[in-house]
Amino acid sequence: MTTTADLVAKAAALGPKLVARRKKAAELRRMPDETMADLVDSGVLRACLPKRWGGFELPFGAHTDIAMELARHDGSAGWVAGIIGSHNWWMGKFAVATQEEVLTDNPDALIAAAFASNPGSKAVAVDGGYRVTGEWMWTSGVHHCGWCALMTPMPKPDGPPDLLMIMFKQGQYSIKDVWNVPGMKSTGSNNIIVDDVFVPTARVTRVAALNSKTSPGQTLNPGWTYKLPMLEVFAYSVAGPTLGCARGALDSFIAQMGSRTALDGSKVADYQALQMRVAESAAEIDAAHALYRADLDYMNSVAAADGDLTYMETQRFKRNCAYIANLSRRSGLRLIEAMGAVGVDDGNPVQMMFADTLAGAAHRALSWDVAGSNYAKAALGIGGGPDEELKKRQAAAAAALKT
Repeated sequence: MTTTADLVAKAAALGPKLVARRKKAAELRRMPDETMADLVDSGVLRACLPKRWGGFELPFGAHTDIAMELARHDGSAGWVAGIIGSHNWWMGKFAVATQEEVLTDNPDALIAAAFASNPGSKAVAVDGGYRVTGEWMWTSGVHHCGWCALMTPMPKPDGPPDLLMIMFKQGQYSIKDVWNVPGMKSTGSNNIIVDDVFVPTARVTRVAALNSKTSPGQTLNPGWTYKLPMLEVFAYSVAGPTLGCARGALDSFIAQMGSRTALDGSKVADYQALQMRVAESAAEIDAAHALYRADLDYMNSVAAADGDLTYMETQRFKRNCAYIANLSRRSGLRLIEAMGAVGVDDGNPVQMMFADTLAGAAHRALSWDVAGSNYAKAALGIGGGPDEELKKRQAAAAAALKT
């Protein structure tokens, strides 16, 4: 029986290849084909895919453990693995007809996704399905994916728009090249353009269903891991690789500074100030990992017992994911400050990992301003409820449709 530890070990074994390709990947601004082939062939992307489709159906978070390990070597590879790995998890909750179409002939099908769209993006109900038009942002790994799921607002005569997760086949959309960033350079997180495309009802699942303990896909996949609410736990899929980048920066810092000498010939590793930087950054990373592990263990225990997560618990998860990003960012900055000009050189692994950490921490799901405030409001009893995240997204979609 394949375990999470087995797959993490496979991810670690890919490390030297990922390091060797980092420069090429950054120049491509997307994952090299051989890297994606390695991820697929190793089986690490199947961690949380349902057993019915050839996956390992491991507990939620197996994919983020894998992504964290990959990110120690290449932040972008870890990020893409965390994102696509999460899609393989929530495909287990998707409409049965969609699962069958996407996975029956190819259990290694790669699925991209985007949850943010530009104003005016929408689906219109027509006979047998929907016609969709719009532009969606930040679709990590899409260059290598045969499918792309897009969260799409569908206006209603009254009330907020319904939010649909609509699956598109490659060829039904175009990729707009916009990803030019200092960190996570090779995630290829470009935009998707859909121009009045018909999609049958069989490829559509309501976001509310994906965010529910009961979902259409559970008629095929009754396992408890598919009972977790998508929107409430997704942040771990980006927090994991961001923390992996921070650990990679610390690993590289220690490797470099252990043998570095100052102008006077003294070993900088003998400086207590540098030793304290290593100790504090390591402690922050360990603390972040402890939060990460405790939350995943708790949410999985609730799901396995067929329980329900409370609103305060999901807000705590989101707060902790954002705090993991804060700790990761702080740990890297402290190290960069100790390296001088060498530390900001584009080719320095510490700088590369720190840039990836900053880019990962910039994801909205890891925003301390958002997650910290929402948690505090819930704790103070001044807002929120079980469907708060869904309602916020519906309100944002309604405002965008009016512009």
